[in-house]
Amino acid sequence: AFHCVKFIKNYDGDTLTVDIPNMHPFFGKNVKVRVLGLDTPEVKTDNKCEKDAARIARRLVENLLKRAQRIDLTEIDRDKYFRVLANVIVDGRSLKDVLIKENLAYEYYGGKKEKIDWCKFREGRKEEPTL
Repeated sequence: AFHCVKFIKNYDGDTLTVDIPNMHPFFGKNVKVRVLGLDTPEVKTDNKCEKDAARIARRLVENLLKRAQRIDLTEIDRDKYFRVLANVIVDGRSLKDVLIKENLAYEYYGGKKEKIDWCKFREGRKEEPTL
């Protein structure tokens, strides 16, 4: 596990960049991390509902991680693109659980992705998640 990592930025709801303390910069600076066990809507899509959900997920993750007192990475592995694959714990809460609770992600552990209708998936949810 890596404890007290520093949030740099996030691309979308399930891909972020961190610095890992006490690591050589070659290994610990600007490390790409994919959140373990979930998939979020894609930012680059022509589907308006998916793009809207992706933007909400991206803002939620950015706000959570910017304000976090502590971010830990656990259950670390590598994904097929050689990014770090990890459970991201934000102030004691699983980022995966937060995104799934807000209907901004579904469980995914590799293989063929589900075809999600993000308009229906997000039905009944507020535009912006409450934290």
